[in-house]
Amino acid sequence: MGEVSFILVVFLCIVAFFLFMYFVPVGLWITAIFAGVKVTIGELIGMRIRKVPPSIIVNSLITATKAGIPLT
Repeated sequence: MGEVSFILVVFLCIVAFFLFMYFVPVGLWITAIFAGVKVTIGELIGMRIRKVPPSIIVNSLITATKAGIPLT
């Protein structure tokens, strides 16, 4: 029974990791930070939950920042 429990725990950890990576677009957050756009991971998670594509929003913010358009 111990071996089955271990396999189940490992499987659940893998599923939890992939769910975390789906809801938290870490690569997009790092891109925004390096481009000088102030966006938090919480905002990105909120966009995912609200079914707003965060890549479109963040890429537009990056373009506007690089063009020198002031954002609030």
